[in-house]
Amino acid sequence: MTIDLWRRSRPVLWSLLVLIGLALSAQGFAKPAFDSPPERDSAGFFKLNWDGAERFELEQASGPEYQDARIVYRGGDTRTTVSGLPNGEYRFRIREEGAEEWADETVVVVEHHSLGRAFLFFALGAALFVVLILAIARGRRLT
Repeated sequence: MTIDLWRRSRPVLWSLLVLIGLALSAQGFAKPAFDSPPERDSAGFFKLNWDGAERFELEQASGPEYQDARIVYRGGDTRTTVSGLPNGEYRFRIREEGAEEWADETVVVVEHHSLGRAFLFFALGAALFVVLILAIARGRRLT
């Protein structure tokens, strides 16, 4: 009876072993991918997050054909902050370090606030500062 049970369950056990092996090997073959990349930026900085491998290469370019591409990150981190870019369209792509093909890409359009808007915010902040100083000075005189 034990031998008969073993013969009947052997295909099931082999199937389970094959499925476990495929699941474990699929984890090693996961391609890096961006996680919710921004489409636009006006703050002057943005974050790129990714996952899917242990070590990565992140490349940046400004043209659709990646003629001016350069590696901006190589290592094991899964996120970076990009800042200091002038207005324009920037392309980023990622791959597992050492791989030949790029796994994922994204495009971020940088459009900084206009100079007029920046001066408006500065003027409002300066006016608020003056009002605060006057309120503190008046409150001090009343005590």
